[in-house]
Amino acid sequence: MATDYRSQPTGFKGFFFKIPLIGYLNSLRRKYFLQLSKHEEKKLSLYRCFSLNGDVQEIQCIQLLYKYLKKKSLKGSIAFYGSNKLLTYFLEHVPQFREMIAYTIDEKDTIEIPQDVKTVFVCERRYYFLQKMKKKLASFKDVEVISPEILLSLKSKNIIPKNAWLKKPDSIYPIGLPEIDFLPNQDLILIDCPARNMAWLPNGLGYVHNALKKIGIQFQTFDLDVIVYHRYHIHRLFDVGGKILTPSGKEMPDDPWLAESFEFWQDPEVYKIFQEEIEEIVEKLVKARPKILGLSIQACNINFSKAVVKKVKALLPDTIILVGGYSCYQVSIGLQAFSECDYMVIGEGDLTVGPLVKRLLQGERPANLPGVLSRYDNPQVPYRPGPQPQNLDLLEMPQYEWFDLKVYTNYNNYRLTPIIASRGCRWSQCTFCAERFFWRARSAKNVVDEFEWLHSQGCDLFMFNESDLNGRPELLLEICDEIIRRGLKIKLTGQLRIHKKNDRAFFNKLRAAGFVALRFGVDAWSHNTLRLQRKGYTKDKIFQTLKDCYDAEIYTEVNTVIGIPGETEEDIDETIEMKIKCKPYIGRIANINTLILAVGGVYWEEPEKHNIIFRGDKTEIYKKNPFRIPDELWYSTNPYIDGLIRQHRFQRVVEALEISGFDVGAFARRVIEDVKKVGHSGGSARPETINIKNTDEYRTIDTMTGSQTVKQL
Repeated sequence: MATDYRSQPTGFKGFFFKIPLIGYLNSLRRKYFLQLSKHEEKKLSLYRCFSLNGDVQEIQCIQLLYKYLKKKSLKGSIAFYGSNKLLTYFLEHVPQFREMIAYTIDEKDTIEIPQDVKTVFVCERRYYFLQKMKKKLASFKDVEVISPEILLSLKSKNIIPKNAWLKKPDSIYPIGLPEIDFLPNQDLILIDCPARNMAWLPNGLGYVHNALKKIGIQFQTFDLDVIVYHRYHIHRLFDVGGKILTPSGKEMPDDPWLAESFEFWQDPEVYKIFQEEIEEIVEKLVKARPKILGLSIQACNINFSKAVVKKVKALLPDTIILVGGYSCYQVSIGLQAFSECDYMVIGEGDLTVGPLVKRLLQGERPANLPGVLSRYDNPQVPYRPGPQPQNLDLLEMPQYEWFDLKVYTNYNNYRLTPIIASRGCRWSQCTFCAERFFWRARSAKNVVDEFEWLHSQGCDLFMFNESDLNGRPELLLEICDEIIRRGLKIKLTGQLRIHKKNDRAFFNKLRAAGFVALRFGVDAWSHNTLRLQRKGYTKDKIFQTLKDCYDAEIYTEVNTVIGIPGETEEDIDETIEMKIKCKPYIGRIANINTLILAVGGVYWEEPEKHNIIFRGDKTEIYKKNPFRIPDELWYSTNPYIDGLIRQHRFQRVVEALEISGFDVGAFARRVIEDVKKVGHSGGSARPETINIKNTDEYRTIDTMTGSQTVKQL
């Protein structure tokens, strides 16, 4: 839709002179390529060229654009398409622009170009939006489209500010990035807000999508996370060309989607950077008016999700908010994880979400359903778990039908694809762990069918995204045999327990199937702590497992937990000694953290049995701290261990590792910094689970597949 500025009271007029510009286009083309050749290794950032700070060179660029467009206006009417902010700035510094603008076109409107318009000037300085707007204009063949990039072909060599030239970024862009667009009249719109891990495929969203397909409703699944991920990096690389700053001047990491950048998503100020996306999402959701808005939530996207939900609910009060996901696995936390919702699916939703949605669409508001919490529940009625799929082969594998899978590639062309071969943990005895769920596994054929399909879609680097990949070693070997039999050339990683059935032959088979890296949840390294943590293996088995894996040419990473009840200073000495003994077979320290008293673990559920004492009323402390208990509010006895002792022991181990020359991964390094700064590793953990071991899995492969590691392998 075009606004006619000739009818506005501001004095905008259009010129319609017919002066032919003989030979000008050929001249323009020659100048353009000449200018490009001088800057072939650099790229012009319009965002930095027009920084809107009143710089002299910036104003000269505007004046140059005015002179060029004034000549165009002699040929026919000119419409300005886009940013009111930039247009306002142009008019402020070169008021003569008013004389040539016949129409303005709002980028949010459907484009309608009046017949007398011969030129459209795309008034935008941000790379992503500029490309999107030019694409929308591509169908108007009779209209010449011009943008501020035309400066490259004009006499602007000494005018364009030097800092507007950026080193040409090495990236995957441009890509076919979908626009944020929701379908109208949907029964349900399912979204996943930022931030997840990298630009990787969302397993959980895929399984919920499949469950909704079975109930015959009109719904749309839309992955907002991957779109915002790419928008952020396009802006960082092509506009800013450096660090993105929050409004207060705090530097954002190059990639906030990495696990070690977790804390940034807890800072409310960060969301001011994404305010434009949040407003766009809300505006388009309100326009679409879904009956139900579903969200997959976890610690890194809770704040973003809440910002969206609060605004949508204010404008569409009758829309039902339904949530599930990693923040919704503990019934003891319940709706506290996301108080803005109407319904919350607890744990696995494959068999729960479909029947619930059908009842909601029929106008019911059911209460006290198995596997579901809601604001309609009677608190006096005990919670009942929902059904869990026992035969995972009966669940259709996710095919992520909402987008082209190529979108799920990092900005630097790194692509890691998650896959789930099992759910739960077959061991489920580690005292500190919150992931003690009933273990079930897919058949080897079923798993490799998914590998084969994803490989046909261009994926060749995979991570088993689960807690107990070798819960049944025989099954993992069957998967490897099936991969080898089909001749699939893929690379694999995952996390294993130390298991008595894992020997050199076992790891040789894994290597032959494509495993290049494995992380081991060793966690305890002394005889006493192995017993206290109920790990089920010995120090000798740890050493032999790491050696066998390394000798099979599979890169190894390890985890460690320090400060559990019953631990002694002698255990720390033994831990250091054991780690140094295993050093030749340890590629990297993936994670090392002090014990966190977190919901779901044995220490949380049975603190008295482990000599844990609270500094205050236990019931009140648990009520105020539903995710984890702060270090200063608890300690253990026999022997006495409090937060300061845990910190001291942690630093002893870390110093020994540094002296011995261990490689420490990015996430482990972040934990070490946290402990040194605040005395514990709680700041590095996801508040609803402390599932540190899985949040950083992709970092394994990022290092494993680099040139340095290839030499090692």
